Amino acid sequence: MEHIRQFDWCYSEPDRYFVNEEDLDNCVTEKILRNQFHNPMASSDSEDEKPTFDWDKIFSRDETSDKQHRTFVPGLRGLPPFPKLSALTHQQHYQCLKVLCAQSPHILVQEFVPRPTKQDYKVFEEVQAIYAKEQKEFIEWAKSLWTTGHCIRALRPKPPVESAYEAEYQTRAKGLESFPKNYQMAAQIPLESNNEKFEMMFEKELISVDISVLPQIKSPEPIRSRLSIMSPIAVPEPCTKHPCRFVLPNESTTTILPLTEVHRELAQYALENGAQFIASEKALKCLMEVDRYWTVCLSVCEAFTLDGEKRNVLVLGNEFFLMRECAQMRTYRAFRHLLQYAFVPDLEKSKLFYKNNKRPERKNYLSSRVNEEEDREVSSDDEDSLFIVADTQPNGNSDTDPMETDEVKSLDEEVSKQTKVDPVSSPVKGVNGNKNKNKDKNDFYKCTCEDTLFERPPPRSFRKWRLRNITSQENYDVVVHCAHKVKGEVGEVILEPIPEYQLDLGASQLSKEKMRSLALSLYLRKNASLMNIRIEGPSGDVVRCDTVNLDDLVKSDGDMLPAISNVVGTTLNQLQGLLPGHYLLQHEPSHGTNALLYSSRLSDGGERLTLDFGCKQLPEADEAKSLKAPPILAPILLPAHKFRKILPCAFTPNETQVAKETRRPANKQKAPPQALTLEADAGSYGNVKVPSLGIARCVANRFRDITRESWSLRKVLRC
Repeated sequence: MEHIRQFDWCYSEPDRYFVNEEDLDNCVTEKILRNQFHNPMASSDSEDEKPTFDWDKIFSRDETSDKQHRTFVPGLRGLPPFPKLSALTHQQHYQCLKVLCAQSPHILVQEFVPRPTKQDYKVFEEVQAIYAKEQKEFIEWAKSLWTTGHCIRALRPKPPVESAYEAEYQTRAKGLESFPKNYQMAAQIPLESNNEKFEMMFEKELISVDISVLPQIKSPEPIRSRLSIMSPIAVPEPCTKHPCRFVLPNESTTTILPLTEVHRELAQYALENGAQFIASEKALKCLMEVDRYWTVCLSVCEAFTLDGEKRNVLVLGNEFFLMRECAQMRTYRAFRHLLQYAFVPDLEKSKLFYKNNKRPERKNYLSSRVNEEEDREVSSDDEDSLFIVADTQPNGNSDTDPMETDEVKSLDEEVSKQTKVDPVSSPVKGVNGNKNKNKDKNDFYKCTCEDTLFERPPPRSFRKWRLRNITSQENYDVVVHCAHKVKGEVGEVILEPIPEYQLDLGASQLSKEKMRSLALSLYLRKNASLMNIRIEGPSGDVVRCDTVNLDDLVKSDGDMLPAISNVVGTTLNQLQGLLPGHYLLQHEPSHGTNALLYSSRLSDGGERLTLDFGCKQLPEADEAKSLKAPPILAPILLPAHKFRKILPCAFTPNETQVAKETRRPANKQKAPPQALTLEADAGSYGNVKVPSLGIARCVANRFRDITRESWSLRKVLRC
């Protein structure tokens, strides 16, 4: 144990306060300063290795890198010249902005704003009266700016907008070829009643749609880079073989029937399910929007019950355009078409063909003169596979309307003229879809949508609803069919574009009528959500995206189902009892809550209406009136508001952003000419002013001229 005692357990090396040369050679900092730092992961011991990092480039100031790290603000524009300062201070703007950012946390996530405190909420409640007063003044000022610069932007939609609208216009015009062209005003239909109350209840699911087959869209939030929907995409073309892009309830392929026959098939389907009305979703949405122009086609068709009794069924078709609409509506309809393809990722674009949806098959055959020439074997025992078109009887005892028989004759003559085939040439592609290499250019059944994105329309669901009149205890059963296009992470999504033209001033507000229309789409579907996408009108850039479901919509705007039920119930109540035939229901904003019903049965007198789809523009008076009406602004938070720390629909609190008054320069008093100046002689005549030397010279010169003239006059008289 002696050696343990001798060992000094408290011994330690002395501290070194200086760095040796050997330490400097092995120091990484020294190598960095000498720009000789080697990558430690590289297996090289050579001192001649080239430096991995260029420190001169890293520490140098690069302007491009500063731009990349700057926060991207969608729709950021230059500030307008504010006419006055805000009634709220900088601090109040920031405190209220923190409350608004907490309510919309998905707006410009990159820009950090702290969470509001109790004091911020208190200030937000205290300044509400001042803020509301300033909002009204701001909106009135924004209306005055609409006719200067913002209206010009709305007048010129870009080529993708015009091409998408023209394609939709031509497609709908092609579908209405089978409808009568001349109409006469028959009645005025009220769309809303204050004396009666209706209740709308879901009754039965007739045909459902598998949501899994729909393409899933990708939400653009948060927007970290420029996202524009202005891209060249495929647009539908009018198809001669498929004039209506519609799949009948008992079929699995796109129908080849004209619109009049499609309405008859829908009427028969509605009667088989115990309903007196069948309507499309677009037609019911038009009934809600009484603040714009719209025209809906409707038919009253005769259907047969199982006992062979005739019943009249009212069919409400889709909306169509009599003439090209104003610039704002063209932009809106084109954006609605472009949105679906802009938000669908590449992996989901194959589902846009909608070919995986399976529906019960039913074979319908069209008996016509063209089909008689084709080899087709149909079993006489299969009654469901036959579709009989009523032909004119030679004795004239037909149950159909004489005008309809004339239309059938003209249609048959047109078909026979356009389907004449040369016996030498090969047969053309007919109704049965036989493909031939040598097709006649004038083929009446030429299909332009085959093997394209528009070969099959989106799947359609059919649901039965009951409208009960609480006042008279009457019930109306109606079948509503809706198209389902895209889905989200949870369920189906309805895309709604909101074109913005005054982004430097604020966001546009949706009208009460438009909110009812969007709420109706949510009521007609299960577990659906609404995605409102604000898009800058001139450029097509996405600015803000809001996703709400039916519960959120009810919390913010209240329950709109009673108002919707009242409009639908009143309209159906007024339209029942019409005679079989084809009608048009037209509405203008000047009509209020009424619409005009046009009938194809012509008589003497009355206002006439002719369907002429010649790409006509709106009258200049209507075009100017629609453009002069500015969009209504609302205090909706935009990314630019959060970035600039300014409340929406409020004036700026910064004095440098207020427009300076252009003052005229003061009129300088010019000095009078030297000949007219007067100098006061203090030594003589007291206060009397004496002419200066300049005036004396003028007087002397004038006197000299007078004397010369007098001498010349004397010489003349002497002579």
